[in-house]
Formats: sequence, C-alpha cells, structure tokens
Amino acid sequence: MTTTTPVSQEDAVLAALSGFKANPEQSYRPQVHQFLRDTIVRGVLPPHTSLSEAAISDALEVSRTPVREALAQLADEHLVNIYRKVGTIVAPISVSQLEEGRFARSTLECANHVQLAQTITPQQLTEFGQIVEHQREAVAAGDVDHFFSLDELMHRRLFEFAGRAHVWEMLQPMKRQFDRVRWLLLDRVVDHAERALREHELILAHVASRNIAQLGATVASHIDRVGSHLPEVRGRVPDYFVD
Repeated sequence: MTTTTPVSQEDAVLAALSGFKANPEQSYRPQVHQFLRDTIVRGVLPPHTSLSEAAISDALEVSRTPVREALAQLADEHLVNIYRKVGTIVAPISVSQLEEGRFARSTLECANHVQLAQTITPQQLTEFGQIVEHQREAVAAGDVDHFFSLDELMHRRLFEFAGRAHVWEMLQPMKRQFDRVRWLLLDRVVDHAERALREHELILAHVASRNIAQLGATVASHIDRVGSHLPEVRGRVPDYFVD
C-alpha cells in the first residue's frame, strides 16, 4: 500500500513560482509584478493563498524590495490583500469589480470596434485574420494557455489598429477580476474556448464586411458571456468569490 504525502501550501506556492527568470538588464519590480499578476489571474495562485515576501524573494532569486513593491501594486489592483501583522493573501474575486470590468470592456470595445470597422486597412484585416487562425490552432490543440494569450493579443491589437493603445492600457487594472473569471471559464467550462472562437470569427466577419449593426451586438454579447456563465463557475468554486 502506498501513501501520498500532502502538499503544503508553502510547497504549492513554491511550485507555482518555479520557472521565473529575471532579466538582470531590466528593473526587477515590473518583472516580478507581471509574473505574480499572471499566476493569480490564471489561477495558479488561487484565492486565499498566503504569500510570504521572504519566500517569494527566495523562490524568484530577487531581493525583497521588488517583491514588496510588486505586492503593493497587486494590492492596488485588488489581486492581493495585505493585512498588517498578519500577512498577504491572494484576494478572492470581487463580483462587483467583475461587473465594473465587464461594463468598461463592453462599452469601450463596442465603441472602438464599430469605429474601427469604418477605417480598418487591408493589412490590419489580414493580421486580425491571422490571429484568429492561430486561435483555431490553439483550440484544436486544447492549448488553453496559448488561446488566452491570443485572445488578449486580438483585443489589444483591435484598439491599436484604431490608434487607441492607451485606452487598452487604461482598461488593464479595471479588467483584472474579469480576466480571472475568463481564465476559469476557459479552464473549467467545457467548450468555452470553442464558443469564444466562434464569436471572434463573427467579429472578424462583421468588421471585414463593415456590418456595423451586427458588429456592435456581437461584441456586446461576446463580452457579456462571462456574466451568463458566472453562476456555473461560482457553483464549482464558491470560495473563489466574494460579493
């Protein structure tokens, strides 16, 4: 008979932080922030996980100062909660902030994409189509991680095509909770990636044909799908959320 040794939370955190390699030619703080942010958004560090500044510093092989600064930035983004004399934990997903992120994305993306459809160039349309094709390949391969990255790339480039790169950057802090639920949907809800891909294909077709009326409705439905699946996700992992 074999027995399995339980994995401690500290061991789980160390495992989640493996693979990080800081670039010594760049500032450590943004590198540490991006890495920790992505591990939280993608659920590698789930809500209520305790984070030790010293342990993170040792695991990432950087000093404690960039770790402390990165955790403070994550607290500003509502991804961690810092309690004096207690410590830092990964924050649960705030449903109210999720709704704010959904509203901001739906409003700005609908306005951006409708206007873009009137000005998009053949070169931009070709790049848009290539990104969607890569998404098809990711879905066929069952590569959720790559699909998520391509999804982000597509939405970012549509803002950049319209000359609004700053608007996309402005959206980032507001959509963190939204992104966490998107990842849970891709990782846990059967066929969600396939449905997202079909909606991306529709958006591409509407932009290509300059079908403004259908485009706005399709973009809104695409962004709002997160809300329609929220009860299912909350039923699977209720402790991940807070109202």
